[in-house]
Amino acid sequence: MDKKGKIFYGWWIVVAAFLIMTLIYAPIANLVSLFILPVTKELKFSSSQFMLYFTIMALASMAVGPFAGKLMKRMDVRVYLTLFILIAAIAFIGFSFSTKLIHFYLFAILMGAGLAGGAMIPASVLITNWFNEKRGLCLGIALSGSGFGGVILSPLVNWIITAYGWRTAYLVLGILIGVVLIPVAVIVIKLNPKDKGLSPLGGTISINSTEIKELSGTSQGEAIKSISFWALCLAILVGGVVVNAMLINLAPYLAGIGTTAKTAALLLSLGSAMVIIGKLLVGRFFDKLGLITTLFIISAGSLVSFIFLMKANIVLPAIFYTIFSGIGSTAVTVTPAYMTGALFGEKEFAAKYGVIAIFISLGAALTPIVSGAIYNIHHSYALLLNSLIALTFVQFTLFFLAIKTKPKVATKSLNDGTAEFI
Repeated sequence: MDKKGKIFYGWWIVVAAFLIMTLIYAPIANLVSLFILPVTKELKFSSSQFMLYFTIMALASMAVGPFAGKLMKRMDVRVYLTLFILIAAIAFIGFSFSTKLIHFYLFAILMGAGLAGGAMIPASVLITNWFNEKRGLCLGIALSGSGFGGVILSPLVNWIITAYGWRTAYLVLGILIGVVLIPVAVIVIKLNPKDKGLSPLGGTISINSTEIKELSGTSQGEAIKSISFWALCLAILVGGVVVNAMLINLAPYLAGIGTTAKTAALLLSLGSAMVIIGKLLVGRFFDKLGLITTLFIISAGSLVSFIFLMKANIVLPAIFYTIFSGIGSTAVTVTPAYMTGALFGEKEFAAKYGVIAIFISLGAALTPIVSGAIYNIHHSYALLLNSLIALTFVQFTLFFLAIKTKPKVATKSLNDGTAEFI
């Protein structure tokens, strides 16, 4: 509530960001497996040929990220979001009419642009702009839309594919993105609280409201000159491999250790739900426990999940795997946005986060290469699991280095121009 007893407008921004993640991020990142078999069976592609589109999409997302971060600041945010929402919608509609591999590859470029410019960057930028207090919680809520989308859209899309075909499923997703999100972008979204005559939740305001202080932080140019920035980028890159390596290899790994089909289905079902819970918990941890403690919990979550995964042919360890992996997965979801604001401030946040987003996408793009190379050494997932356990220590060390080498962040007073450094 604000001082007049009304709901703080920032909470509507949280709802809007949640919907964006639900309808753009989730279909692009979480529903891929539902389309592989029907598409390849009808069009006579191999799975590897078809899935190359996902790598193209990730590379396009990397390329668009920095550009989108700067563009968001320069354009009217309603026009900006409408543009990228339309790009994402067109990508899905284009998939529905595709008949050749080149069609999927070309529309994958639009899909990557829609993912970065329409979901990853705006959701994080909007929450950071609107919330100083409860930022971690709000990032957790907003970004959990990706898990929620996986939970609700997976059965819907599976039913549509079964009843009407994969082309209809792609078409429905494209139409759904445009019909729901364009009105949200035009009516609800405001880039900054000042656009509504407000201050961020937790903004520093004097009692008589004549003095307002805003955290200005470092510019993009200053940030990228620091050790802290590149340590954070590398931590996120390593985190991408840690988080994604066993996810993309989960089905063959489970089959290889004798996990029953029933247990495997349980793991897949629980996975999306635990991602939601993990994001909410970690967002709150950042607010309450601080950076180092929360990052230790995240890295430990991944490590413990791999230990339980070694015994995933037994139901209880399999369930514990999903719980702890839900916490560990936040290394590449909630953490990048929160850490960017915490270490470098809100000044030019969109531009800085646009660079950070490159390493989120790069981690995902490199994961199949890295995990495949490790697996091929002995054609066993045991070495891969042990390697990922080692990488969780590397991940935490890089996050720790980023915190300890953070640049000074200035807090400017708007009424007299003075500044203090924290």
